[in-house]
Amino acid sequence: MITVLQSISYTENALNYCEKGGEVLHTHKCLGNAKDVYRQMKRQESYNTRCFKKSFHIKIRIAPEDKGKLSNQDWIDIGQQYAQKIGFQDNLYAVYIHEEGTDREHIHMVASRIGDDNLAVSDSYTHFKSQDFSREIEKRYNLRRVKRKLECIKQDIEFVLDNSHTAEFKTKITAAIEISDSLEDFVFHLENQGVRTKIGRGISFINSKGVKKKGSQIDRKFSLSKIKQQLTMKTVKQPVVNSTKVINRKPNHPGMSI
Repeated sequence: MITVLQSISYTENALNYCEKGGEVLHTHKCLGNAKDVYRQMKRQESYNTRCFKKSFHIKIRIAPEDKGKLSNQDWIDIGQQYAQKIGFQDNLYAVYIHEEGTDREHIHMVASRIGDDNLAVSDSYTHFKSQDFSREIEKRYNLRRVKRKLECIKQDIEFVLDNSHTAEFKTKITAAIEISDSLEDFVFHLENQGVRTKIGRGISFINSKGVKKKGSQIDRKFSLSKIKQQLTMKTVKQPVVNSTKVINRKPNHPGMSI
């Protein structure tokens, strides 16, 4: 399982993206379509004027060979458990399932960081919390342990960051790769960070100031071929166990709860 969280400022776009690509499984303290949920989150977030990135966007995905092991209710439970892990269990959030029934099945969560106390849930150490969560869920549901190839690829030689533009590009591209499984995802997340992408025989990036750089100029890991490698998953072998828990998929979606 791979679990990735990002703090974001583009709540509305994230909700529209999640709704367009899948189906809502569960909502907490909010109701309706993406537009309705955003309106309710925006009202809550208006009570905190100091936090810039007022939402979390989470993606949780299982390994291809675990296709069919999780029911819709399992995914809802996993979403609720993750909310508890990070600390936004009392906030507004919505859970969407994408590519249901395929070997790329996964869920997205969009959650408001602003609670009833008008304070933002901390986004410190969420990378480590997400890794721990993945290992916990893999054991609980007898899933294959997986890691993104991004975590495994050796950095042969990193270019020295020669200016602030290069540093900015590197930070945003790395963040987009972390939460994406396809080039389409990757381009979407960069656009919402103010970076346009041009893809042909290679890949280049243009920031909001019009500065353009080839991916390989920023870092060798950011050539088109290397980015595609990093957008895939790598299975980590585990010892064979005698019993395997297989949970049958439930055909119907449970209703939303408030």
